[in-house]
Amino acid sequence: MADPQIRSRPGQSVMQWWTSDALAAFRQKMEEPSLPSDCRMCEIQEKSHGRSMRTDVNEQIDLQRLDAVYPSRWNVIFGNACNLACWTCSEHASSVIEAHKKKLGVIPVSHISTSDIFLQQWLSLRDTILMSYKHHAVITITILGGEPLYNKAVIDFLQHLVTNNLSTRTKLQFHTNATKMTRNIQQVLASGLWKYVCIFLSLDAVGVKAEWLRYGCNWLDIVSNIPDIRALADYCEVHCALSVLNIGDLPDLQHFCEQQDLPLKIYPISKPQFMSLEHWDGAVSDLVSTSMLTDHRYKSYLDLVGRTKNTSSKKLLRDYIKQFDTIRKPLRNFDSNIANILGL
Repeated sequence: MADPQIRSRPGQSVMQWWTSDALAAFRQKMEEPSLPSDCRMCEIQEKSHGRSMRTDVNEQIDLQRLDAVYPSRWNVIFGNACNLACWTCSEHASSVIEAHKKKLGVIPVSHISTSDIFLQQWLSLRDTILMSYKHHAVITITILGGEPLYNKAVIDFLQHLVTNNLSTRTKLQFHTNATKMTRNIQQVLASGLWKYVCIFLSLDAVGVKAEWLRYGCNWLDIVSNIPDIRALADYCEVHCALSVLNIGDLPDLQHFCEQQDLPLKIYPISKPQFMSLEHWDGAVSDLVSTSMLTDHRYKSYLDLVGRTKNTSSKKLLRDYIKQFDTIRKPLRNFDSNIANILGL
């Protein structure tokens, strides 16, 4: 979960990556008294919520008795198959964004689809993951993407674990945009088949603003799917990707989560930089109301706004949004305030 992520090199096997100099150096940083800068997102979470992925994992694992010979936890990127084009996302995690950018001719010439890379590596990676069950009684698998419930490769893999009686030894967790809920998905994730299921709902706003931020979704479909998703999970919470585009939507999202009795975790994005709170070059009051400025629940996020101001961030954000004018509906139809601030 380091930021930036420590990725494997092309052609590098999982075990070569696991024992690489890059991961060895990162482990060495963990021996220092304070957290490395790579862990700053966990630090922000701990200041805001008192918890982070770091604290959650450390509660589950006895670090003094940790068997690191073979991984017991996997974060697997199943390509970029997705049905939405979220503004804070990229072609690396959304096939829709990839298609939009190809149509506009703005995708880098050097771009290789994440799904192509996944398909080249998947059979070897799958066998490596399955080997973990010979080393550990319980395996934790975090599914990344893309949208897991839209990805046939994900459903097929989960069915393989069920068929081979490995699902009851598997703690499964994944994010979903909550737009897809089929009978097949409900059957493969049915209660009793898994050791534990944790589902994070990716929501950044409510109503029509949610439909623009996570472009292509239908808010009413999401609301109607939430009870079915909760029925499949041992634990469920909402995760919000926080940017300059939606910091003003936090109170409404907080209210919705309280109505649904769902915990809300807020994650300020760092990329793309021109959408991040830290690089905003305007006033805080442009983005949020006075009442929100005095609400201490949001103080840690408001303190991020403009902390490392970039004088071109507003222009870069405006230009980025404008390039999609021929493909996507205008921001003004969904949030006239932000549209006015950006000159859209």
